[in-house]
Amino acid sequence: MVFPIASVIIISRYKNASQMISTIHPVLANAFMTIVYLLIGPCIAIPRTASTSFAMFGWLLPSAFPFQLLYSCLFFGACFAAALHPNKLKDILGKVMGPILVAMVLILCISALLSPSDPIGTCAYTSPLIHGLKDGYQTMDILAAFCFTIVISLNIQSLEIPSKKKQRQILLKAAFVAGFLLTCLYGLLAACGMKFSGQIPDASNGAQVLSWLASLTFGKFGAVFISMIFLAACFNVCSGLLSCCSEYFHTLAPKISYRNWLILFTASGILVSVQGLDWILAISAPVLSFICPAAIVLLIWGLVYSIRHKTL
Repeated sequence: MVFPIASVIIISRYKNASQMISTIHPVLANAFMTIVYLLIGPCIAIPRTASTSFAMFGWLLPSAFPFQLLYSCLFFGACFAAALHPNKLKDILGKVMGPILVAMVLILCISALLSPSDPIGTCAYTSPLIHGLKDGYQTMDILAAFCFTIVISLNIQSLEIPSKKKQRQILLKAAFVAGFLLTCLYGLLAACGMKFSGQIPDASNGAQVLSWLASLTFGKFGAVFISMIFLAACFNVCSGLLSCCSEYFHTLAPKISYRNWLILFTASGILVSVQGLDWILAISAPVLSFICPAAIVLLIWGLVYSIRHKTL
């Protein structure tokens, strides 16, 4: 979680990530940020939310194409309705859905860690650190930070705090609190994976691992419980990304309304999501392995530039 927190801290010294990259060249800023929004939007992250949550409903819905298409339409319909009113989205996701999701994940992880199990399995990776870093790119946390820092800043400004210094202090506190909570959650998930790794050698993605873990811990109710966790998490992410991406592209092309961008990204999300989770992960891995290191380099540049110009 170091990179997402560092991203928020560094980018907060600028108006947004685009302004930070513009210190190198404005064309680079527009091109890079457009690529980032496409990746965390219609190309990878948005459709992945539907395909991931659908994978959790195997106990209820067959994996056949018609069922996946029906699920995607219903899922994106609900996310579209939420993103249609971005001014209310913060309260829905932050005050209601977020705490519910954290509570459910804690219940799952703590229950699994306290349950009896066989001895810890051996790691199948030849280079665990490198493999972990590459898999970490799949979270897209660092790319999300490039886009959401401005959203966080605007929400803090809406509190009508006149002091820029005070606004920055609140932003830093929010970044560290969020980073700490996410580190705890990821740590619990990693501990669960380590504890039961020897019993699930054939899993091809994390959704299958967590599904198996929930079934082991809670029996038949586990499938229902894990599907609710993924549904809540994916709904939160998808609604936020639909709104964020639609706002960004509306600023680039104001003749196309926010609503029309939202319709476009919702439709594209449905079309890509029905390809399945494994397909999306396979095509995203090489792209993210290139774009995420590039984002890290830009952050280092932003830090150095701020120090040289005494803005940090």
